[in-house]
Amino acid sequence: MLKRLFKKKSYILMLLLVPLMVFLLRFIGEDNGGIMTVGICIMGDDASSIIFRASIPEETSPIHYEFYESKESLIEAVENNTVDEAWIVPKNLDGIVETVAKNEIPLESVEIVVRENGLSHLLGREILCSKIYPSVAKQLLINYMNARVYGGNMTEQQQAELMEAFDSFALSESLFNAGYVDASEVEDTSIILMPLRGILALWLMLCGIATSMYYLEDQENGLFIWWHIRAIFIRELGYYLVAFIAPSVVVLISLAYSESFTTVSRELPALFLYILATIILSIILRLVVPDKKHIGILIPALIILNSLLSPVFIDFKELRQIQKCCPAFHYLSSIHDIYYLKTLFVYTVLLGGLAVLLFKLPVKMRQVFKAHLL
Repeated sequence: MLKRLFKKKSYILMLLLVPLMVFLLRFIGEDNGGIMTVGICIMGDDASSIIFRASIPEETSPIHYEFYESKESLIEAVENNTVDEAWIVPKNLDGIVETVAKNEIPLESVEIVVRENGLSHLLGREILCSKIYPSVAKQLLINYMNARVYGGNMTEQQQAELMEAFDSFALSESLFNAGYVDASEVEDTSIILMPLRGILALWLMLCGIATSMYYLEDQENGLFIWWHIRAIFIRELGYYLVAFIAPSVVVLISLAYSESFTTVSRELPALFLYILATIILSIILRLVVPDKKHIGILIPALIILNSLLSPVFIDFKELRQIQKCCPAFHYLSSIHDIYYLKTLFVYTVLLGGLAVLLFKLPVKMRQVFKAHLL
């Protein structure tokens, strides 16, 4: 059976697609360019501007920074798509900081220039605020101490001592320790590679639907004439399991190569249950959809729907109850949460029960049902 599948060009192409995608994603993830490039023009040399320049790291990920000498050249770089976003810091950044610290609206502001808006630009603005806020925090402290402690008569020496004390209380990186609900630590993964597991889950769904089309093709060619068995569901399950041997190996190798693989005890049970759920869902789809043509038409809709209902790129928590109908949601959530591994098991059992009930329906009844779908 597996040898027959490897004679199909579409099956080979489907298997080769994933290694190429993983290689490209890892190559892009290791590139210094990251997810976006920010151009910076600092026009002044006051204290706040110096602090801001010093806060920009030389080696950055996921954002790459480039400095420009003039505002005009930086805007031109945005227009030419050389950089994705421009930060233009005016000459008197100290004055802006002092005005903001007094809860007043400054006459000037830090300009942000983009070609189009997007999620990466929202991240850029958060980072920009984090770079300027330390200067605002210092000025707020100075204003407070000057008004409440020194009665408006703070000397330069007192201000210098206050700033020295402020700088001595730097936050250590050990203050934060990110972890999952299963107590495992969050690893430093490239943002480009973060949705990889979700993409692989969608690809497995595609493999299941394609296997249904292969099954119908083999059925038309009379492959199952001599393959009689009373429990037809077991025969079909075996057909799909053989077809999923190669995709399963590809997924495990891809997770390992991309350094997304966690542990064997987590990965294998979750992957096995997800593949089983995907197989049963594909069988049910084949039983209720009239023919190969209609299954092919449904492929884009099913993949898009699964990508929206699963935390592949964005997790819509408002749709949590609807998400539970999607096998990829349970699979992606189960890697670091044993609860969702249990829900994936229950989901798979319920799907299996539904498939068995469909097989017990008379053939004519299923044919009538398919006809009504047309």
